[in-house]
Amino acid sequence: MEESPDTPIRRSRPSGLVNVGGELWLSVGEVAFLGEARIALLEQIAAQGSITRAAKAAGMSYKAAWDAVDAMNNLAPKPVVATATGGRGGGGARLTAEGRRLIDAYRTIAVEYRRFLDNLNAALGDPQASLEVLRRLALRTSARNQFIGRIVSVTLRTVDAEVEIAIQADQRVIAGLTNESVEQLGLRPGRRVWALVKAVAVSVQREPSATAGASSRTNQLCGVVQRIVRGDGPVEVSVALGAGVTVRGVTATDELDALGISEGGPACAVFPASSVIVGVDD
Repeated sequence: MEESPDTPIRRSRPSGLVNVGGELWLSVGEVAFLGEARIALLEQIAAQGSITRAAKAAGMSYKAAWDAVDAMNNLAPKPVVATATGGRGGGGARLTAEGRRLIDAYRTIAVEYRRFLDNLNAALGDPQASLEVLRRLALRTSARNQFIGRIVSVTLRTVDAEVEIAIQADQRVIAGLTNESVEQLGLRPGRRVWALVKAVAVSVQREPSATAGASSRTNQLCGVVQRIVRGDGPVEVSVALGAGVTVRGVTATDELDALGISEGGPACAVFPASSVIVGVDD
């Protein structure tokens, strides 16, 4: 019987032998952004036309689905999902041409990946040899905001430096680094990098601040509030910057209400240059 592309990419071997298995992920640089669960979510978005209904069909929570969509849109070369701001129902959503292309590419690669695992497991008869093959490294990060961009400028001072990065939404992010980090990472204008910012380091304001900017070493990314997630503690606010890119920040409920920030309204995500972590592809 022919195997469906949805079949988990795992293989079994006789007892006593080590099995080489795993799950396929597509990455941008060092950041994994597209795997089986997210592909299934994209397919459900195409079928359902709604993040809420797609999350339910894919067996995800509403918040996890939105987090996945934000991550994919931020890291893909072009947005994979186009959304419309909504209330409790979550608004509408549709798959873009880039989203459909990524699904087709992933499914094609998955077939070859399963064939590779079959051939590798067939060749592994020695448990000791298997253990050597299984050695690998993985990177995970707790930073909710992940941006891909290119360095515009590097300004060196006595002990530290400012690195200006142009991200996908035609906005700039300033990172404050030591000169040693700039040298070790080989940071220079034109180089592609990724920038990580923890959501707890990002505050949310309703209007742009005249005092924020490169001169004050404070980043300010302004856009439209895509959604607000309220809970027992702080409120998470997702701000859409354009081109499918979002940035998330955390604020107190009373502060949010006092500022009059609401879904569909304007807002700015503000964070210091020192909170930006810069990574390179090699």
